[in-house]
Amino acid sequence: MKWNILITGGRVIDPYSGIDGVRDVAITGNKIAEIGENLPQDQADLVIDASDKIVTPGLIDLHVHNYTARGNRPSVDSDSTNMAYGVTTALDAGTATPSEYPHYWESDIQNTKVRLYSLVRMPDPYGPDPSSVGEVSDLITSYDTLLGVKFHHSQHFSSLPLAREAVDFGGGILMCEAYGAPIPQLLDWMNPGDILTHTFHAAFRFPIFDHRGQLWSKIWDAKERGVFLDIGHGARGFAFRTMEQALSQGFKPDTISTDVHVGNIDGPVYDMPTTMSKMLAIGLSLNDVIEMSTQIPARALMQEKELGSLAVGTVADVVISNMDQGSFTYLDVLHEERAAKEKFSPETVIYSGNIYDGDKFQPGEMSHKHDAPPGFILTET
Repeated sequence: MKWNILITGGRVIDPYSGIDGVRDVAITGNKIAEIGENLPQDQADLVIDASDKIVTPGLIDLHVHNYTARGNRPSVDSDSTNMAYGVTTALDAGTATPSEYPHYWESDIQNTKVRLYSLVRMPDPYGPDPSSVGEVSDLITSYDTLLGVKFHHSQHFSSLPLAREAVDFGGGILMCEAYGAPIPQLLDWMNPGDILTHTFHAAFRFPIFDHRGQLWSKIWDAKERGVFLDIGHGARGFAFRTMEQALSQGFKPDTISTDVHVGNIDGPVYDMPTTMSKMLAIGLSLNDVIEMSTQIPARALMQEKELGSLAVGTVADVVISNMDQGSFTYLDVLHEERAAKEKFSPETVIYSGNIYDGDKFQPGEMSHKHDAPPGFILTET
């Protein structure tokens, strides 16, 4: 046969290729072989009917925590929480320190179906396990999966200049948490290609707005120069009111990510499709949401010509999804609610030409209210 898999009749949304319409997608091996209309079904080993469904590139989550072998830490299993929900590529946001990274690579990264990239968390220079700039930059150049350094909000600010220097020498990217320091001050350390995560958090520490309620000018400057402004939902990282205030000023996020970990996977985050659906609920278009979950994060990973697209010759990561209709209620980290009539719901996940048939995490009882941020509002449900 000419193709291994042929996906027929779905609404293909591929922002990279500028496609939004009914197309067929053919896969040979681990690559997209052809995309077009009415491709011959007798040329495929397997035909998947995607009529009335949405066909997109594999989703890319720029903020996860998947170092499970570390033990008693916030990480969750990568395949059952990412791949099972349509995320074929993910970026672990600094769960491992430099000294832990070789173990992380051997124990988790090499044993997951998800294409797992990562950052290391720059240790505090005064902490129990410090690392030099040279050690971290050498580590970045030693692993293809290691893309740079994360500055965590709990770290001493003196670790930020060290992180900046390490990624500059190692040729990597810097991710900063938006409540790790005053945002204008953080952005002074960030270069094109870096990632600011938790950008739209509830303003309990350092807001993205000035005293007049206007976005800091440095937020606009950062976007213009190519810093990626990421959602990073997490347990404390996303509030509807913050996003809506930014949208009212004409400012959109660049990328959608979950920061999924043990403290929020049972709610309010759950997974990438739920986070994407929240963006639809507050007015972003489906095409915007798909672009923020595929093409733009692929660019942030410097993989735009390989991932996040259904163009011929790219990696065959494909998600076939339903757009469920009904009555849905979504929560942010303050447990404020937004209602919607639709939910983005992946049905079939294909990674490198393989159909995922593994475990799928099922959420338990939400415990998030016990460690929600200041300003938490408990609503009756």
